Amino acid sequence: MAKKAVVMIGALTVVNCALPATANAAPAAGCSAFMNSAVSGGYQATLACNGIGLSFINGLGTTLTDAGKEARALAQIALGGGDTCSAFMHAPAPGGYTVTLTCVDTGLVSGAGTTLTDASRAARASL
Repeated sequence: MAKKAVVMIGALTVVNCALPATANAAPAAGCSAFMNSAVSGGYQATLACNGIGLSFINGLGTTLTDAGKEARALAQIALGGGDTCSAFMHAPAPGGYTVTLTCVDTGLVSGAGTTLTDASRAARASL
């Protein structure tokens, strides 16, 4: 019998990010921690999701904790019947950062802030 090799890409977040299904979501809907990585200005946390409009939801934040909270907040919006969005790109801007979310229904939504977390929150607040 051949042995299987396991390859890890990035570091996995070891916190419980699983989300319960809501009345508006399909019974199998939910998300769990997938991976995280460092990005310019902070971190990106990615949740693997099923039963909503996107398979992966990315959150951006100044700290890894903030990135995880942003990914979870976006997933909760989708699981609650709102638009399904994920961090699409970010860039330094005068005085801080801009973050652009890509959303299934809304399209692209952007926000700006002095930190990556602030910019992510501003983009999410535009939903």
